[in-house]
Amino acid sequence: MIHALFQDAVTLLTGPAGAILILLIYAVGVFIITAYSLMQFHLLSLFFRLRNREGEHPERPELNDDEWPSVTVQIPMYNELYVAASVIDACASMDYPRNRFEIQVLDDSTDATCGIIDQRAAYWTAQGLQVAVLRRQERVGYKAGALAYGTEFAKGDILSIFDADFRPPIDFLRRTVPYFANPNVGMVQARWGHINRSYSVLTRAQSLLHDAFFMVEQQTRHLAGFFIRFNGSAGLWRKTTIHDAGGWQHDTVSEDLDLCLRAQMRGWTFLFRNDVVAPAELPVTMHDYKVQQYRWVKGRIQVVRKLLPSLLKADIPLRVKAHAVHDLLNVFVIPAAFVIALSSVWFMMALDRNPWMMSWVMVFGISQINVALFPMMAWLALRNYGVTLAGTLREFASNFLPFLILMIGSSAMMCTAIIAGFTNSKPVFHRTAKYNIGRPEDTWRSKIYAPRRVPGLTWLEGALALYFVGAIVTDIMMTSFAFLPFHTSMSVGLGIMFVASIFKA
Repeated sequence: MIHALFQDAVTLLTGPAGAILILLIYAVGVFIITAYSLMQFHLLSLFFRLRNREGEHPERPELNDDEWPSVTVQIPMYNELYVAASVIDACASMDYPRNRFEIQVLDDSTDATCGIIDQRAAYWTAQGLQVAVLRRQERVGYKAGALAYGTEFAKGDILSIFDADFRPPIDFLRRTVPYFANPNVGMVQARWGHINRSYSVLTRAQSLLHDAFFMVEQQTRHLAGFFIRFNGSAGLWRKTTIHDAGGWQHDTVSEDLDLCLRAQMRGWTFLFRNDVVAPAELPVTMHDYKVQQYRWVKGRIQVVRKLLPSLLKADIPLRVKAHAVHDLLNVFVIPAAFVIALSSVWFMMALDRNPWMMSWVMVFGISQINVALFPMMAWLALRNYGVTLAGTLREFASNFLPFLILMIGSSAMMCTAIIAGFTNSKPVFHRTAKYNIGRPEDTWRSKIYAPRRVPGLTWLEGALALYFVGAIVTDIMMTSFAFLPFHTSMSVGLGIMFVASIFKA
């Protein structure tokens, strides 16, 4: 019975009508990949043209002692038992005039984190620092709600935001606050560093991903005068900018992207400082990595639904608008490749009966020129670090393959997050657990936030890995090898994601 149904499906999908349907799905994926590639290559061309501009562009003003504005450092927290003390201590140790400086700990915790926060707040208050611990009756709006609540009580004209896993350097405020002397500057974003970059293959792969974004994409958009992102942490806001843009809103789980788009459409200038680095802890388990990425992708789609129409109608230069739209929508590229991968098995079977489809195999091959983007941007990020050529080659040899596998293996997760973003309007914020992991000998396994179960998405990834194993077998049986490397990479990527998720739970 099942075999007969399968044969009927094959007959339907490989006939003329089925072939056209598969081609339509295939063509949409190819279009998305090609559009993404063209915009990314344009961004890269701008990077090569603009990267030699002065590192201090615009030049950082020099302020007299009485010119430093008041600053409130906001630290939103929810059950951060292992990192709460470290982030408070790091923020309290920053060099800034004490009479113009306060710390707000926006604490929604329900565990022993509360005691740690109170103890560190009391310690720094005794040292003469203004430290306020604000707690709400209900965790309405999650992080966005906490920031909105804290902003109403903030004494500072400038608000500097740090997630609990960040460790800002002592000179962070001295090197970023002066840019607000320009009254048009509404936000300054620093680059994220990585406390635990060398902890594991997973953290090294993530560091390449983040570095390529910050050191190539974010830097180029800043230098070209395009919209840039506030990344949720290690950034500073002018308080009047937040109010002018409509304040923190919690109808998405990407409150950072939501607010920064609204503010830039209002005409505020945003700056990115590639030379100011705030280290943070990367997720150390596959489960926590996927929780983080799922939230980011779902939140991006919620922002697309909310703000894309306004962005398309905004009165801003066409080139700025084009890259802002591209940055908002580029989340679709990996799912587009995933959809092509799923349909390619049926494509090859339909090709056997419809030889006219062969030309589309060539189109697919041409569209995959974007594969060169990933190694190129990661390479440039390493070179911008000041890593020697030999060091860059070593880094690539050991870390680029895990990076690529992570991207391929994330495709199923990203597809489900996109679907959730379009179909589920309720913004539920799932936090990414942090364990204060920095050294290779540190472990997360005994920590109370460690993953204890295998989510349903993991079993889906395992099933899809088997699906692509079947695709490999089909390729070999049909002696059709055009998609064999593609199917192999999908099987390996999803299989490793599945095994790593099982192992880490």
